[in-house]
Amino acid sequence: MLNLLRGKRKNKITYSRQFWLLFWGSFFTRSSISMIWPFVTVIIRERLDIALTTAAFLLTIQSITSLLSTIVVSSIMDKVGRKLPIVISLIGGALALAAMATANTFEQWAVLMAIYGLFVPVFNIGVNTMVADIVAPENRSPAYALIRMISNAGIAIGPVMGGALVTLMSFEAVYYTIAIAYGLLTIFIITMIQETIPDTLEAEDDETETTKGYGYILRDTVFMGMFAMFMLVMFGNTQIFVLLPVYAKENFGLVESQYSLLLTINATMVVLFQYALTKFTDRYKPLPVMAWSAIIYAIGLGTVAVGYDLPTFAVSMIIVTIGELMLMPTALTFIANIAPTELRARYMGIFGLGWPLAAGIGPIIGGFLNDNFSPVAMWIGASGMALIGAFGFFLIMLYQQRTKAKRVMTAPAQ
Repeated sequence: MLNLLRGKRKNKITYSRQFWLLFWGSFFTRSSISMIWPFVTVIIRERLDIALTTAAFLLTIQSITSLLSTIVVSSIMDKVGRKLPIVISLIGGALALAAMATANTFEQWAVLMAIYGLFVPVFNIGVNTMVADIVAPENRSPAYALIRMISNAGIAIGPVMGGALVTLMSFEAVYYTIAIAYGLLTIFIITMIQETIPDTLEAEDDETETTKGYGYILRDTVFMGMFAMFMLVMFGNTQIFVLLPVYAKENFGLVESQYSLLLTINATMVVLFQYALTKFTDRYKPLPVMAWSAIIYAIGLGTVAVGYDLPTFAVSMIIVTIGELMLMPTALTFIANIAPTELRARYMGIFGLGWPLAAGIGPIIGGFLNDNFSPVAMWIGASGMALIGAFGFFLIMLYQQRTKAKRVMTAPAQ
């Protein structure tokens, strides 16, 4: 049984200059946008005076446009390259964020969230695809761990800077600051980052595009099953990042600066432990690792239901973060390794929908449970979804093993 779970040990790894540029670009992006993350639902609720379910619906609008954008942009990346879509998305995102600073009606927020949703997934899809382009398959898991580590270093810094700006100035100042940072990042991408699309893809013909498009991906049973289970875990995960600030403030009196400390705990753990833990989990096959990570997620989300102050919520965040450390690089590497080269950006694009879709659907589910049953019901529901995801990962692993066994049995004798 142990041999079914274990993979190969890795030798010392070195990465190219291009990888390290992507590494620092990811840090700058995350530290900028995370300045406003802890406060989005709070800002919307205070400015518009609407129910939590209605506020969460604005995130659903963003998710819908992100879905449409991902389908189009990831296909473009597979045809013309990764760099140009990233540049366009940063410019558009900067303009949308600047406009949010003065939005005061539901209609304005709906339009701006829709526009921002068009641009928000592009950078991550581009970076994940570029890493797969330039890093050998056996080294991808630690590479994605490094990207996550530095991204979360930015997330550790961002909320602190955002909280300081809110305290000293205003929410508007945060939005303007992020818009300026996006502009600086655009200059960095244009001048420092090279295109990474493999040369063989530039000559991809129409027949290949017809026979291997999104239809091919939707018929990939293992990938689609894995993505469905990943989404269930993310439905629960987004609640701790999107709904916990409102839950903690309205039920236990935690202020925004206290919740930002929970985000800092999450990000700091990723910075300190992501690479080392990934080097350990990389010894094992990915689906069992994802299954156990979902179980840990379920435990962490369930403990929020019995939390009542900053220390107890911190314990929940620590447990959830352990699950995150195990799941994210493993899932990215799994997808990068099973995706055909000519469809790499599209596979990464669909996977990239995990967060925006979860951020749109998960809070709606949590808001419904909160508004119609009780506040703790949303955490019980979140835990339950993660447990279903864990069970599904184990089933996919068994399906893979049986499919492989059938292929061996039916293969012609040599």
